[in-house]
Amino acid sequence: MDPAEKTTLTLLRDFFLARSGQDLAPACMVLAGDSPAAARIGRTDWDEAEFAFNRLFVGPMALQAPPYASAYLETEPRLMGESTLKIRRIYEMAGLSSPLQGRLPDDHIGVELDAALGLSNMAQTLDAEEPRVLWRYFLHEHLSAWLPQFIDRARRAEAGHPAVDLALDHLETWLNRQQSKEEGKIQ
Repeated sequence: MDPAEKTTLTLLRDFFLARSGQDLAPACMVLAGDSPAAARIGRTDWDEAEFAFNRLFVGPMALQAPPYASAYLETEPRLMGESTLKIRRIYEMAGLSSPLQGRLPDDHIGVELDAALGLSNMAQTLDAEEPRVLWRYFLHEHLSAWLPQFIDRARRAEAGHPAVDLALDHLETWLNRQQSKEEGKIQ
């Protein structure tokens, strides 16, 4: 992963781990950059963005787009199901652990994006096959299995907001680029 992609992934991680509108703002401003969305993002009411973010991803009401892999991968969507435990085992195999263990399930999108940073870095820097295999599995068999559904659900939700749309666009672009890169390496 090149430095720009790592920066994007770091900003997305920070966005999805945000606790307030003021936490959303820095990531969105950098993601917007010089794009046509920059002016609109610059005028964002961050309290409004926080409200939309909470309706989609936090609660207290039913989440319009749960930010947990298990909501999309489990037959009976539930937190800390088999898919969450499987991801925890992958983290452990790579020597990673959630910095938010006990506060957020391991399959929360922010935790998974943080793991993606670690796994990708290991796959690039360590001279061993195992980190590359773990990274490819995490990308192709896990992230690719649920992130498109998550993105679609968030886009279709009533609580949409330009700041959220911006993050979703960047997340989708990042995922598509990673899949393309990895598919090129496999063939």
